[in-house]
Amino acid sequence: MLSKKTWEKLYGALWKLKDYEDTGLSPEEVESVNDFEKSQTYRAIAELQEEREKHRWIPATERLPEEHDSIFARLNGTEKWRNGMFKRRSDNVLVTVKYEDGTVHTEQAHTTDGVWKTDYKVKEGKVVAWMPFPEPYKEENY
Repeated sequence: MLSKKTWEKLYGALWKLKDYEDTGLSPEEVESVNDFEKSQTYRAIAELQEEREKHRWIPATERLPEEHDSIFARLNGTEKWRNGMFKRRSDNVLVTVKYEDGTVHTEQAHTTDGVWKTDYKVKEGKVVAWMPFPEPYKEENY
């Protein structure tokens, strides 16, 4: 005697077999279609994850924005290096800053040699999260 769960699985498998037979495809063709569908699904999932990553707040403890060499980088280690020069800088990003008085503010900032540089230097704030700026609005022609 089959259990109800086993019977349901067997019944489901029989329906899948019937659907396969109705396609008129060979087993190799079915496998090819399945592989194509899987690759399309994986690609779509990767694109969704990439898009979600672009539009999420990233905790500052997780990572900083990517930095690129500054115009001063080539002078580092030479007699031309001066205070105020920096080796690396990130692009501007949106940041959430938490201030000592508990105020939370969103503003633009960047990193310079791994240190956050915010617009409001009067108050002592700490960057708690950041995200890249979205793409600018583009008017669509209809």
